[in-house]
Amino acid sequence: MKDNSEHNALKKKIAELKEQLARQKQVEAMIDSSSDLIFLKDRQLRYVIVNRALEQAFNTKNQDIIGKTDFDFMPHAIAENFQKSDLAALKEGYSSSEIEIGNRFYHVVKQRVLDSERQDVGITAVIRDTTDIKRERTEKKELEKKLRQSQKLEAIGTLAGGISHDFNNILTAILGYTEIALEEVDDESSVSDFLDEVYSAGMRARDLVKQILAFARQTEQELKPIRVDLIAREALKLLRSTLPTTIDIVQHIKSKSLIMADPTQIHQIIMNLCANAAHAMEEKGGTLKIRIKDSVLGPQVTDNYPDLEPGFYLKLEVEDSGIGIDAKNLDAIFEPYFTTKESGEGTGLGLSVVHGIVKSYFGEIIVTSQSGKGSVFKIYLPVIKSAGIEKRFDTMEILMGNEHILYVDDELAIAELGKKMLESLGYHVTTRTSSIEALELFKFRADIFDLVITDMTMPNMTGDRLASEMMKIRSDIPVIICTGYSKNFSDADAIENGIKALQMKPLIKKELAKTVRKVLDDKKLN
Repeated sequence: MKDNSEHNALKKKIAELKEQLARQKQVEAMIDSSSDLIFLKDRQLRYVIVNRALEQAFNTKNQDIIGKTDFDFMPHAIAENFQKSDLAALKEGYSSSEIEIGNRFYHVVKQRVLDSERQDVGITAVIRDTTDIKRERTEKKELEKKLRQSQKLEAIGTLAGGISHDFNNILTAILGYTEIALEEVDDESSVSDFLDEVYSAGMRARDLVKQILAFARQTEQELKPIRVDLIAREALKLLRSTLPTTIDIVQHIKSKSLIMADPTQIHQIIMNLCANAAHAMEEKGGTLKIRIKDSVLGPQVTDNYPDLEPGFYLKLEVEDSGIGIDAKNLDAIFEPYFTTKESGEGTGLGLSVVHGIVKSYFGEIIVTSQSGKGSVFKIYLPVIKSAGIEKRFDTMEILMGNEHILYVDDELAIAELGKKMLESLGYHVTTRTSSIEALELFKFRADIFDLVITDMTMPNMTGDRLASEMMKIRSDIPVIICTGYSKNFSDADAIENGIKALQMKPLIKKELAKTVRKVLDDKKLN
């Protein structure tokens, strides 16, 4: 009986051991199947159990880890961090930390292990690879940043559009009456000099409105084939006369390629970038380098910039040896109104304008800079395949006529100014400050007018509606619409509605004279 009982006890013990071993293998299999790094250490911080994921992460084998400490197979810096978190887990019962191994990131959670007597026997850890999560968060932050930038531009654009009509009406009065006054005073008088200053300030204000609308991409662009090298040489002549002699200008202009662009905007890009470069060198002087050359961009470059397609580009590069841009500011330099200049030294719109123009041409602007070591701005603009000769800026004489024009604007000062401008050109002018009154007059006297010029934004009836009603009465009457804000009414809209031309405010006499003469001459040809 004794032998049987001992035999049964032994069988039971063996069964228990087998069951325990099976459970251990199940646990080990489960641990090994986990993508997380899992291990168990004793109180001396030596490895007791490690899973396959941990072996792979450190490119080692189980037998080379068991019984070892972190310092036996890990890089020293990682081993030190591991040991700190191990000791924290033993002391506090729990620790959490972030580590980087190679080019991967991990979140480490460690916990103290107690035996049945509530005594410390070691620590266990689960280490999760958070690289993809971290990248997703980074990408999300970048998207949120771009969204905020877009919303800022949209907000400024909405504001710009809202004020541009009224502001351009004010500038029309300032510039128009100044032009008229200049024609009536002696060129040698001091009054003429004062008026020149008023006119110059008004033109600067006009350009500022254009800049605001340009970076908001709400201005109509006069795109045509142009050579950037010719515009650059003209701009640099102007710059040389305005920059201090402590700044050297070095030109490397090798491309004569044509791009499709607005020449005024290209001039604006060059002047803005060079002015910023000069500001960065104003204290100690330095060298301003301008390079223009042809460049071929392949997928290895364009894949990094969504707005670029592989192909031929003109590369415009502006480099300075100035104070450079702090790394913390690099991401913000294209934001509207961001500036590091002192109050009164800049509007913070220059680079925003440049960025907006370049993007509207499906180009790219890339900046590299280091504090104290200067900056380089590289702009890539698509080269057009068809060759052609750009139309140079022409100096035109003021064109005159003797036709009868109906001029409509709800602001009396603008209506009177339009009348004076056109009468000084030889035209007979009738004015109205109400679109309703203008339409009533036209109903009874449509045959006496050769042209109608009307403001776009007026109470009761907008300029395009007034034009439509007049053309119902007389289909051949040519109409010019004046506007200070063209977002909601483009050249295409004008053509579709039978409008012969759009004239942007503020009105400049030469520009108005050219538009009026062209519309009237086209009518005669037709």
